[in-house]
Amino acid sequence: MTKQSPAHATAIPQAEARKSCCSKMKTCCQKATRAREIGLAGMTAMATFGPKRFRPYFQQILAVIAVVTATVEFFRKRKG
Repeated sequence: MTKQSPAHATAIPQAEARKSCCSKMKTCCQKATRAREIGLAGMTAMATFGPKRFRPYFQQILAVIAVVTATVEFFRKRKG
């Protein structure tokens, strides 16, 4: 039988510390928000000025995103 190395026991707490970056620094959450805003701005531009062939698809995607966001916000406010 082989003996487990003690390095495995020290690696587990470090992995748990990495999971909570949003609760400590808030930088990863801010980056996600910026990326979301940039993506929505790009989709809005494509729905307005993009190729005529793809405009309806981008408009439908933006409508679905708006409905889902409104639904989530409605239930969050209701919850608490």
